Amino acid sequence: MKKLVTILLAAMLLLGTVGASAETPINFWTVFNGDDGIIMQNLVDQFNAENTDGIVVTHLPMSADDFYTKLPLAVQTGEDIPDVMIAHIERVAKLAADGIITDMDFTIESGIDLSSLPAESVARGNIDGYQYTVPWDYNMICTYANVDLLAKYNVMHIVEDGFITFDEVKEIGAAIEAAGDKDNCYALYYCGSGNEFLPRYEELGGKLFDENGNISIDTEIWAQMIRDLREFNELGYALPQGMSGKTNYIGQKIVLYQSGIWSSVTFRQAEGLHYEMYPLVCYSPETALSRVSSHNWMQAANENRTEETDRAVAKFVEWMGQHALVWGTDAGQLPLHKSATESEEFKNLPQAFLASEEMKDHIRAYNFYHWALLNNALNRLGKDPMYDLTMDPVAIGEAVQKEVNDAIAASE
Repeated sequence: MKKLVTILLAAMLLLGTVGASAETPINFWTVFNGDDGIIMQNLVDQFNAENTDGIVVTHLPMSADDFYTKLPLAVQTGEDIPDVMIAHIERVAKLAADGIITDMDFTIESGIDLSSLPAESVARGNIDGYQYTVPWDYNMICTYANVDLLAKYNVMHIVEDGFITFDEVKEIGAAIEAAGDKDNCYALYYCGSGNEFLPRYEELGGKLFDENGNISIDTEIWAQMIRDLREFNELGYALPQGMSGKTNYIGQKIVLYQSGIWSSVTFRQAEGLHYEMYPLVCYSPETALSRVSSHNWMQAANENRTEETDRAVAKFVEWMGQHALVWGTDAGQLPLHKSATESEEFKNLPQAFLASEEMKDHIRAYNFYHWALLNNALNRLGKDPMYDLTMDPVAIGEAVQKEVNDAIAASE
């Protein structure tokens, strides 16, 4: 009897060992550390609960700053390297050139359907014929228009064509002023930084790079953009610096609020706030541009990662695409997989217009090798050029270019 029990126990231990060896762990990093991180974790938990192939995904969310600091260190040391991650498309050129990420061709061939994603989004992650990314979403700054205030000031007509121009912002401001509400209501809250500057600069015909790919700002065009943005503040139509844009928009004291599409999650919970979403305020509907970023699936360089792990990653990434709708409904983002974009629920989301055919020519995605340095320079300037009239508009473009070039030289 004891012998039989011993045999049975040995068999159970053997089965347990086989089961454990069949488990395929996936170390998954993302730049989602807020409410969107919780939604991503919920998706991971659902995948882990539903899959029966022994794949277990561990999600590590972190801030973007931490992500881009820790990733190179992990690759260089060979410790705790993620098997798959979601990061920003504008970082891909440098990550690939520096050997931090590897192409995903084998993983894609193992079960990821790129035809379910917009071809132009897929192309942004292709470098020299190798596919380094699989698109997950678009995220961008848009304009939230308070429809009740548009009606109150009799300017609802400005949104009829789907775009809001600089001149139309002034029209709203003048209507508020004529109603005697100038001290209690503002036409615009602008976001500032690169999201505001880069598309407007390009709308005016400015080029960011020379023929060799080096940053090359036309300082006169940059100055004109700054002057045009400043005018909203000079006229008293923009929310003054130091006042909370979100608080005043929810309090219905701002007609147009420029912020990320994910802010819709907050706004739809605000009682009595009725809004519609439009592209960034522009010079004209014909030239309108909005900067779009995109979170993309990527894989870190790791010579020890197995084909078995890559096949597991393929299954996970494809499953996530098939379940991406929640990324739009709950996170307020713009999932790109057709399982989401072709659904009726997606078409009813306020941000869905950004995925339309009409918008394809009105968005800009940047994939500059030194994007981090350019972004830092633009963020350092922030909104000050629009508010601080002592700043020379011509000198601002010069300062951005100098800061980027000095940082590039220091890093070489």
